[in-house]
Amino acid sequence: MKIIIIGNCGSGKSTLAKQIATQLDYPLLQLDSLWHQTNYSADAKKWFIQKQINFMQQNNWIIEGNYQSTMNLRLRQADTIIWLKINKFRAIWRIIKRSILFRINNKTRPEMPNQFSEHFDYEYWKFLKFVLSYDEKKVFELIKANRTNQSDLVIVKKQADKEKIVNLIKIEDEVV
Repeated sequence: MKIIIIGNCGSGKSTLAKQIATQLDYPLLQLDSLWHQTNYSADAKKWFIQKQINFMQQNNWIIEGNYQSTMNLRLRQADTIIWLKINKFRAIWRIIKRSILFRINNKTRPEMPNQFSEHFDYEYWKFLKFVLSYDEKKVFELIKANRTNQSDLVIVKKQADKEKIVNLIKIEDEVV
């Protein structure tokens, strides 16, 4: 099974992806961990795309992260698309909270490369503005344009729905 997990920043993609990967014993690719170890150049983007393509050669995998410029690659390969949709202000709150915790202890986000650091500067505030402007319609159009007929789309709006997904995967894993 090939699973992608998308959603606004701060929606809980990383946490859910780790839970599912542990449950299924699938390899997990966290896109933030790749992208933030680059210098964000045009060559870095080519490398980023190639890493994703190479990772998707496996039979089973989970990829978590948005990166809309390369999302079509993942959508075309995915059997299951899990889209986390949460209130933008809740996402902002969660991002600020995780940023503070990360500043205190960088082990709180093990998926981030060692050289990554967050600064509460102009770039950080631009990032928060980006989160507030997250365009679900644009994401839906991307999904619609690139999703295969065989892939399932699961929209998650509440924490309880995330827990149901993990429990369903547990049941399916035990049956197989």
